[in-house]
Amino acid sequence: MTDSSEELLRRVAQLDALASPQRLEIFRVLVEQEPEGLVAGEIAERIIQAPNAVSFHLKSLQHAGLVSVQREGRFQRYRARMPEIRELIAYLTENCCRGTQSCSR
Repeated sequence: MTDSSEELLRRVAQLDALASPQRLEIFRVLVEQEPEGLVAGEIAERIIQAPNAVSFHLKSLQHAGLVSVQREGRFQRYRARMPEIRELIAYLTENCCRGTQSCSR
C-alpha cells in the first residue's frame, strides 16, 4: 500500500468517525474546550447523553486519531487533536481553486 492510499484510508476513517451525529457533537464540544479538554462525565452532561454512550463514541474518535486522552487520577481527560483536524481540512480542500471556480467567493 502506498503512502497516498494509507492516507486515504486514514482520512476515510476520520470522516466515518465524524459521520455520527453524536460523535460530531462530542468532537465539536471538545473543539470549543481547547486546550483544556473535558472528562467524559462533563461531555455527557453537556450533550445530555448517558456516560457509557459518550465513552463508546469517544473510543471511536480516539481510534480515528481525532481525540487524545490523558489519565487524571480516576478520570480521563479528552481533547480534540487540532493539528489532525487541520490536516483533514487541508486534505479536503487541497484541490480547491484548481478548476474554474474561485475560492475567494
